[in-house]
Amino acid sequence: MEYVSQLMNRRYTESPILRKILQSIWYQINSGQEIYVIGEILADNTVKGGTGWGAEFAKLCNKPLYVFDQARDAWFRWNEKGWVDCGKKEEPVISHIHFAGVGTRFLKENGKKAIEELFDRTFS
Repeated sequence: MEYVSQLMNRRYTESPILRKILQSIWYQINSGQEIYVIGEILADNTVKGGTGWGAEFAKLCNKPLYVFDQARDAWFRWNEKGWVDCGKKEEPVISHIHFAGVGTRFLKENGKKAIEELFDRTFS
């Protein structure tokens, strides 16, 4: 837990509930070969909130990582150095059977739409 706090420049409580949430996120990210996140990318290149823990774990595991930033209303992909705006022509498509999706508990309408469109692009 301390390593995660240092990595993300944040303090996390040591509560049993938070530990269970982080365990759940760890299992999701560990099992996925591609990671899709709904949240908000912060100025320090991390993702806001507990969802950010999953994104950081995906980075550490060198897994393809995509974030729909609700504040900027756009998809971004991690290229090992920073976030790259996917643009409308390069929005992600799920290409692996084992993918993981994590996200904020504060899902906005554009986040819901991003999920629907991701599934439409992938499974239509």
